Amino acid sequence: MADYYEILGVTKTASTQEIRSAYKKLALKYHPDRAPEDKKQEYEEKFKDIAHAYEVLTDDQKRKIYDQYGEEGLKGGAGGGFHDAADIFSHIFGADEGFGGFFGGGGRRQTGPKKGKTIAHEIQVSLEDLYNGATRKIRVTRTRICTHCKGTGATKDDAVITCKSCQGKGKKVVTKSMGPGFVQQYVTPCEVCDGTGKSIDKKFICKECQGNKVTNDVKVLEVHIDPGMKEQQQIVFEGEADERPDVLPGDIVFIVQQKPHPFLTRQGNNLHMKKKINLLEALTGVEFSVKHLDGRTLVVRSKKSQVIKPGMVMQISKEGFPIHKSPFQKGNLYIEFEVEFPDQIPEKLHQELSKILPMKTNKADVMDESSDNVEEVFLTEADLSQNNGDSRNQYDSDDEYEGRRGQSVQCGTQ
Repeated sequence: MADYYEILGVTKTASTQEIRSAYKKLALKYHPDRAPEDKKQEYEEKFKDIAHAYEVLTDDQKRKIYDQYGEEGLKGGAGGGFHDAADIFSHIFGADEGFGGFFGGGGRRQTGPKKGKTIAHEIQVSLEDLYNGATRKIRVTRTRICTHCKGTGATKDDAVITCKSCQGKGKKVVTKSMGPGFVQQYVTPCEVCDGTGKSIDKKFICKECQGNKVTNDVKVLEVHIDPGMKEQQQIVFEGEADERPDVLPGDIVFIVQQKPHPFLTRQGNNLHMKKKINLLEALTGVEFSVKHLDGRTLVVRSKKSQVIKPGMVMQISKEGFPIHKSPFQKGNLYIEFEVEFPDQIPEKLHQELSKILPMKTNKADVMDESSDNVEEVFLTEADLSQNNGDSRNQYDSDDEYEGRRGQSVQCGTQ
């Protein structure tokens, strides 16, 4: 094979964009469907060479190997394998480039009718709906093939003819001058037939669909929310999206979006909540009620001997979320406790508390409080909003601080 740069007509310093532009121009010129009957083989080989050169020179790793070792360096799979020439062409120009099959039907092209686009809708559901299950009725508007003309757009079959502008291909190759000596070619849908390859005699256009071949249709879909479904889970209605002639109808997809709950959050198949309790409850046990997602009221109690510490997490087994498709299996309900302490306790109660609670273990270990080196200080509540992050002592003046900074600099230069 000739030099890859020569095949594409670019220099060895050509950018990826320049290589891509050269490929597009040559690929259209030497496409086998454009070849005269006596040059079919020549065009096919040329087309393959162009695609091969393009793939190598637009891949940084393969191009580096080729520049250093030539074509031999790429043999044996170095830099990865290669793609079919038809696939490369379809990737650049689109699968519907308007050319027929070639190389004896080679190339991995899609056969049979294509499938239309999927239409996605978000559906907002509560945590209760995801727990218990629910059904929503949702109206959707989609297109359906016109029943009056059966999707032809005309009142009689022979009124539909091959588009003369594009010869029935639905595409046109447009040549555009980009400047002296530079011409760009690209493929565009035929403006006469809107890319269908067919045209209709205006006298016989279907009045029901106005020649569009489809009409709007409204349908009510029943969307079933199964117990245990998760956020972002998809509910698919196959074939319920838009219909078009020669195209399989796409799907309608509803994407589950969970609404926030006042106090419950979901993590997988578990439920989480926070509960504030006072110090007495933390020391002697708690009792409170929780309204569950299925309407039941759970009376929650702790053991009287259980001391609940701030931030402690406790669980109620099998009161979490049902597992999707296995609704009788459930996760757990986790409760995180926040203990609210009293602002102050009267001194007359201190002695009574000392009898009940453990003795102080962090009392200052001072042998002689009358010593000159011992000073008594008291704690007050801190106001962190007044902390501006300055590490200087608040009693230091700016002049003193600047003075010490100056001395530090002088010491550093000695």
